[in-house]
Amino acid sequence: MPKIYSEEERAVIVRRLKEATNELLRDKGVKKTTVDELVRRAGIPKGTFYLFYPSKEMLMFEVAQDFHEKVDEHINSGMEKLIRSKKNTGNLSGYVDEVTDVIMGAVEITAKSCLSVLLQPESMSLILDKLPKDVLKKHRKQINNDGIIESLIMKKGMSVEEVRGAFMMILFGGMYEDAVGRKITKKSTRLLVRGIVKQILD
Repeated sequence: MPKIYSEEERAVIVRRLKEATNELLRDKGVKKTTVDELVRRAGIPKGTFYLFYPSKEMLMFEVAQDFHEKVDEHINSGMEKLIRSKKNTGNLSGYVDEVTDVIMGAVEITAKSCLSVLLQPESMSLILDKLPKDVLKKHRKQINNDGIIESLIMKKGMSVEEVRGAFMMILFGGMYEDAVGRKITKKSTRLLVRGIVKQILD
C-alpha cells in the first residue's frame, strides 16, 4: 500500500524533485537525466516518484513552466514598478535603459536555470513527444500576449512572435559564452537586448 504524505511532505518532495531536475538538466540534458538519478538526488524511493509524476518528462515540463512563470512575473512586476516609479501612463520611450535592466534580469534567471537546455528544439521535442495530448492542449490555451512588453510590441505594430524569436536567439547566444568571451558576454547580450527594447519603445 503506498504511503500517504501530508501536504507539507508533498510540497517538500516536489520542491526536491524540481531542484534535482533543474540541476540534472543543466549538467546532463534531457536524455541522460533519469528517474533513478532524480530520486537519488531528491532522497526519495523510486516508487514515490510515480505517486507525484507519471514520467520524468511531465516533471521536466512542470519545471519549465515554473521558470517561464518566474520570468514572466519578473518582467511584469519590473515593468509595473517602473511605470509606478516614473508616474508614467505607459509611454516608456525615454526609459530604454531601465526597461533593458528589467529584461536583463529575466535573461539572468533563464541563464541560471534549465530553461537554456529545455528551450533547445531537440530537448523540447523529447519532452513534448512524451506528454499527454490534453496537457499540451491546456498549455497552448494558457499562452497569452497580455503582458506589458507584449502590449508595447503590439502597440508599435511589431510581431510578438518575431520579437520573442529575437529574444530566444539572444538566450541561445549565451551558450556560446566561451567563443564570445566570458568577460564580455553579459555586455554583448545587453547591447542586443537594448537594441530590441529601443525598437519597441522609440
